Amino acid sequence: MRQLKKNWQNLDYKAPNIQPAKFYLTRCLIFSIAMSSLFSCKDNEKTYLFLSHTRTDSNPKIDSIAEKIDYSQFDMLWLGGDIAWYTSADDATMEYVDGIFDLSDENTLWAIGNHDYFSAERIQRFTKRPNSYGYFKNGITYLVLNTQDSASNITTEQLQLLTNIKDTIKYSSHLILLHHKLIWMYGNPDLEELIDSVSNASLDTSAHSLNPNNFYDDVYPLLLAIKQNGIEVLCIGGDIGGKVSRFEYHTSDDIVFLASGIDSKKNNNKALLFKHDITGAQLTWEYRAIISFLD
Repeated sequence: MRQLKKNWQNLDYKAPNIQPAKFYLTRCLIFSIAMSSLFSCKDNEKTYLFLSHTRTDSNPKIDSIAEKIDYSQFDMLWLGGDIAWYTSADDATMEYVDGIFDLSDENTLWAIGNHDYFSAERIQRFTKRPNSYGYFKNGITYLVLNTQDSASNITTEQLQLLTNIKDTIKYSSHLILLHHKLIWMYGNPDLEELIDSVSNASLDTSAHSLNPNNFYDDVYPLLLAIKQNGIEVLCIGGDIGGKVSRFEYHTSDDIVFLASGIDSKKNNNKALLFKHDITGAQLTWEYRAIISFLD
C-alpha cells in the first residue's frame, strides 16, 4: 500500500449540451472551507473504488461478482472502461449497466474503453456529461480521459483541459488521471517491453490495440510541471485483467502509474481500493479481491 500527501477544495463538471469537454470551476470554495471545521471523523475519511474490465463476452452481462457489489458503500466509484461487451451499442445495455453503476451520479467517474465506445452520444445521454472532463472534490482534481477518441492519442481538447488544470490546481493535493488504455507503457523503455504481458491490448494500430501515442511528448511534461508544484500525480488505467489484474510503477519523478482490471472467467479478481484522509491530505491504496466487497 502506497501513501501520498497534501490539501483540499472543490471543482465540478456540468452536464453537457453536447458541448466539447470543458473544465468547470465551482463557486463552492468559501462554503467548503467554512464547512470543513464541521467534518466528523467519518466525513473526513473517504473510500474510492477503481474497477475495470467487468465485461463478459456478450451483452449486456458483466462479471457476476461485480454485478452483485453494493457500490453505495464507496464514496466514489471510478470505472476504467470495458464495462460490457459493447456497452453503448443500445439503450438496453446502457440501462443494465446504469442500474448497477449509476452512471449519471456525480461520484461515478467513467473513463470509456474500446468495448464501450460504440455511441459517444448514447454515453453522454446516460452519464449527462462529456466523455472527457475535469472534476474536483475533497482536495483531489480528476481528469477523465478518452483514450479511444484518437487512436490512444490525447487530443488537443484534452490537452487544453490538462493545461487548464496545471494553471489552476494550487488548491489540490492530488491530480488523478483516469483512462482506459495503458498509454504510458508506449515510449517508456522500462515498460514498453512489458506491454504484451501486462496490457490487454498489444501494441498495434487497430482500434482495440494500444496505439503509439503522444503521452510522453505532450502529457507527461504537463504532469511533471504539476508534480514540481507539490501536487501528487497518479495515472490509473483500466485495460488490464486478461493477463494480470494489477500493475504499479513509479517514474524517476515519482509520478505513479497504476492499473487494475478483472477477467470474468477468473475467480481471483482484484480491484483498487483507495482510502482518503481529507484533513491530512493522505491518499493510500491497495489491491483487494473483489469478492471481499460482498461481505
